[in-house]
Amino acid sequence: MSIREIVRLFGPAWIVMMADVDAASVLTGVANGQEYGYRLIWLLLLLAFPLYVIQEAAGRLGAVNNGKGLGEIIRERYSVKISLLASLSMFMVDVFTYIVEYVGIAVGGLVLGIPPFITLPIFFIFHLTIISTRKYDKIEKFLMPISLLLVIAFVLQAMLRGIVLGESIFYFSFSKSFTFLVAANIGAVVMPFMIFYQTSATAYKYQDVDSTIETKVKWSSIETFIGAIVSELIMVAIEMATTGISPSVDPLNYKEMSYSLSLLSSPISPYIFGIGLISAAFLALIVESLGSAWGTLEALGKNTFTNFLLLYISESIPALVIALLFTNNYDNVVNFALTLMSIAPFIVVIPAALIGVLINDKNLMMNYTYGRTRMIIYWITVAMILTGGILAII
Repeated sequence: MSIREIVRLFGPAWIVMMADVDAASVLTGVANGQEYGYRLIWLLLLLAFPLYVIQEAAGRLGAVNNGKGLGEIIRERYSVKISLLASLSMFMVDVFTYIVEYVGIAVGGLVLGIPPFITLPIFFIFHLTIISTRKYDKIEKFLMPISLLLVIAFVLQAMLRGIVLGESIFYFSFSKSFTFLVAANIGAVVMPFMIFYQTSATAYKYQDVDSTIETKVKWSSIETFIGAIVSELIMVAIEMATTGISPSVDPLNYKEMSYSLSLLSSPISPYIFGIGLISAAFLALIVESLGSAWGTLEALGKNTFTNFLLLYISESIPALVIALLFTNNYDNVVNFALTLMSIAPFIVVIPAALIGVLINDKNLMMNYTYGRTRMIIYWITVAMILTGGILAII
């Protein structure tokens, strides 16, 4: 595998893994640090495994089936109804993830001293401009620097905070509050849009790269592994950066959060956090909209630009309006959205299960199917994610 090939293939897995650190994940990471200090680092590192397992399968499917997204593959192998079952369920959950991302952008803007009625319309237009290009390679050129900004912001945030000596990195309890936070971390690790995005983005990008299928599959796996590790290390950085902030501090209260970060780290720390939060929310917003639109329109076989914009607007406009209308009540809005998002693990099981069947189909995957052991690991991972969803609602 040459450097030239790596450069041309790089992108889909990395971007979706960075988008996994969305506004909801950042808030979860802050809660980890506030409540348990370093004691959930073990869990975050462990979650890199299921993240890699599920997304590697999604990427492999896209690498082998050049030019065909997950929605199209499911429709061709099974039926429109089954494909719609997987994509439309994701579409409905994404409405609530949109709300959280827009709130994340609004709060990040407030930390920087910019009111929501300025930040939200600007980022809505920027978002619309990016996805309107319709060409994956052009979209990726916007997403890559945003993903790097996200990484730099939260790593720098952790560095400014410094290491807190004497902190334990392991803790476990059967208390309801602890199991709920564990479930929240598990539920956030793989979202439905991530599966659809990686399969489709990989298929769309790789069809224009003149490399063997073996090379494409190998690199997709390597990039997914790197992305999974970096994604969870960012979560660790967020947890470390917010260790010492009182649990009574509301992460959505920009004044309280800014004061606490300044006290713990440095006067510039709140601004870095604001930039990181905006980057995380905005990157996820784009990836969510692409994954949702691709999956639904591929399932219908109507992936036209007009339909794409209609789907985007039908999800994004309501979320934008809610974020603008409830600027003084973000806590309740986010809690409501996160509660509804608790069903995400149940929805992610649908495309994950379908990928598990497809990845073992020799007619579709040729010599790139999983072996027996790897398939067992895959299904155990799917069951683990489902268990996280069950823990979140009991």
